[in-house]
Amino acid sequence: MPGLLERLLTRSGILPALRQQVRDDISAARTKLETQLQDEFAALRREVKMMRATMMLDAEHVRRGFDVAPHLDAPRVAAHVAATIASARVETDPSVHVVIDNLLPADTYQALIDGIPPRLFFTQREDSKQNLKLDQLEIAPELTIRTLVFLENQLIPQMMVPALLRQFASHIREFYVREYGPERGEMLAAIPHAATGGRLMLRRRGYHLDPHLDPRRVVFTTLIYFARPGESETYGTSFYRMSAMPKIDRTSTFYPETQGIKCELVKLVPFRANTAVSFLNYGGAHGADIPKDAPADLERYAYQFYVSPDPAALAAVTGETEEAGLSSEMSKATA
Repeated sequence: MPGLLERLLTRSGILPALRQQVRDDISAARTKLETQLQDEFAALRREVKMMRATMMLDAEHVRRGFDVAPHLDAPRVAAHVAATIASARVETDPSVHVVIDNLLPADTYQALIDGIPPRLFFTQREDSKQNLKLDQLEIAPELTIRTLVFLENQLIPQMMVPALLRQFASHIREFYVREYGPERGEMLAAIPHAATGGRLMLRRRGYHLDPHLDPRRVVFTTLIYFARPGESETYGTSFYRMSAMPKIDRTSTFYPETQGIKCELVKLVPFRANTAVSFLNYGGAHGADIPKDAPADLERYAYQFYVSPDPAALAAVTGETEEAGLSSEMSKATA
């Protein structure tokens, strides 16, 4: 009986088809497993390289007797940062922005430069666009950890954000009044604002970011340039004048040109050592470009953060739910 059944299934073509399906399934499973093993091996190999690089860099700093603490002295750095931001001139064309030269004491700036780890520690998804976030680092040189902790816990929230809020105060109030009306606008201008979405960025040739506006809850964006000695100042941040002002309820990065709004290049902020640029998220667009024919070894390091109103305080005034607020927008940001 089994032999008869097999002959019938063979003549009907069912058995060969089943056998081929089994072979295809086994092949697909093997390919999937091989890919998974290759990915896991690549991740393990990268982790081993990171551990080795961490040990070598830590040992080098010990041999040099390098002590980063004096360079990250908070009171001294805070006084310097407050003075430089207060003296920076606020520009309004094509949008409200300020370029801050000599942001940090020279030794503090050099310490932060020295703390930037090798490319190996950045995300590996795109060669032209890589990021590093402190809360995602499982292993890194001690100097990297200490400088990033100083940057994220002291320099930005305690020194830069309060000073920038003072510089932009009248413009922020004007923005809120225009968007929400006089009464709610004044209330929104008075609620707490804080830095969010911070990341250390590495950009290389082939990187391009069309003119855009950041997510709506972002009041202003700041970039701290980490140029090394001798690096060219080209390929900084571009500012554009828009042919029309978009009036939309955007919850993610908005590209005006996709809506037929023309963007005219007005200004390019140079990629200059110890410089920061901060700009309000309305009035004009911004972008960046490092052409594919740029030098192969060109690297652009910068730290970007947003400043936005407290989501709960914002919701209390506007009635907008937090689900449409800052946390979801930050995950969608592509700058």
